[in-house]
Amino acid sequence: MKKFLQTIRHLTAPLEGSIPEQQQKTQQLSIWEGRLWAIMWGLGESYIAPFALFLGAGNFAMAFVGTGPVLIAAVAQLAGAALLDRVGRRKPLILAGMWAQALIYLPLFILPIALPSIGMAAFIIFMALYFATLGIVVPSWMSLMGDVVAESERGNYFANRTRLVMYGMIGSLLVAGIIANQWKAAGHTAVGFGFLFGIAALARAASTLFMRRHYDAPLESQPHAETVSFWKFLRDPRNKNYTKFTLAIALMNGTTNIAGPFFAVYMLRDLQWSYLAFTFNMLTFMISQTLFVRWWGAIGDRHGNRAVLLATGNLLPLLPLMWVFSANYGVLLLAQVVSGATWSGFNLAASNFIYDSVPQVRRARAFSYYSVINGVFSVIGGLLIGAYIAEHAPASLELGLLHITLRSSLPVVFVVSSLARILVAAIMFPQFSEVRNVEPISTARLLWRFGMGQPLFGQVGEFMPRIRSLIPSNGNQRKP
Repeated sequence: MKKFLQTIRHLTAPLEGSIPEQQQKTQQLSIWEGRLWAIMWGLGESYIAPFALFLGAGNFAMAFVGTGPVLIAAVAQLAGAALLDRVGRRKPLILAGMWAQALIYLPLFILPIALPSIGMAAFIIFMALYFATLGIVVPSWMSLMGDVVAESERGNYFANRTRLVMYGMIGSLLVAGIIANQWKAAGHTAVGFGFLFGIAALARAASTLFMRRHYDAPLESQPHAETVSFWKFLRDPRNKNYTKFTLAIALMNGTTNIAGPFFAVYMLRDLQWSYLAFTFNMLTFMISQTLFVRWWGAIGDRHGNRAVLLATGNLLPLLPLMWVFSANYGVLLLAQVVSGATWSGFNLAASNFIYDSVPQVRRARAFSYYSVINGVFSVIGGLLIGAYIAEHAPASLELGLLHITLRSSLPVVFVVSSLARILVAAIMFPQFSEVRNVEPISTARLLWRFGMGQPLFGQVGEFMPRIRSLIPSNGNQRKP
């Protein structure tokens, strides 16, 4: 505990030293800020969908809960980028957004419980405000961290930061599952949600202590000619490859969100899982991401982020099919292992590809436009396509002499999502090119290395020296 408190005091002390030294300390601060964000995510954000189900949300409402925040945050990012252009400092905008997120958790929970007649409407409004504040923060945070971390180190640093933050997400998610399950068993489910959201608010407030110490480099002023509209940005020849990349990723996220909002519904409503079983399933996904993300980061640094996107893009269509052919809990845990391994590489490579493709002067706006396009396609996929299929697809199918009875219409949604992902991976992903000079590797070769378990062997190689260091040598062993 004493060492922990010394570390906290050191990290929260005023930044001193040269700019590279301040950047190094900011990288450490960002990891600690991320750990507190992980607590907020695990006890708060990850339980927004279960809370909506508790309030009685239907398929369309759940589709909006699953995809609406993506578009809301994306549109808010445009406002965040405009504010950044006007203010010229990133840290004040980030801190304001973080405090707003912490405070919003209170009415998000209290109003739907205290005023049930307007409960769902109040929930949707404050959920939208929560993700709007998140969106306003993102351009400034991404721009700031892009200046703090050198290009040659981004793959390794962000993979390592993601891994460490995921440890916090895993722990907080486990705690959330236990708390929610215990309060539900006691017949006070609403109290459990209130407890979770209260801790989430406190964690977000505490994270500002680390963010306020970040090094905020002077932001390079953007010439008026560079402040271009959304459509001009997309039509700019300098952004042609980036536009193809953005469209490919947006289409993949859109087809993914045909099914994405309904996995929680399927687990909690159709499979009748407890909150603890639901949590362990999510934990499996998170642990898998933790195990694989550093390997994908190293692959991206060496072979390029496009190679990672092509490989993971070939795996993404398989993921929803695992939920169609089995309801066995163990099989679905295995499905989450594969899913976490795949999404960890896809998300990391997509983020790093943006850093590689766009110079600092246009990065915040590029992130915003990227997010808007992703948000639009996510809403189309989830709210217009996925929710419509969930409402109208039959729960039983007649195929000649074969009669198939499903638990609900949701497996049909999963199949449609899988087929749509295949089309995107086959047609759109080959359209954009790598922007760095990297060592080439074929998608088949990369998938073979992944399938043979190379990422896990790397984890064993990393931890073996640590294990050996804990075992005393013969010379240090105590004699009886």
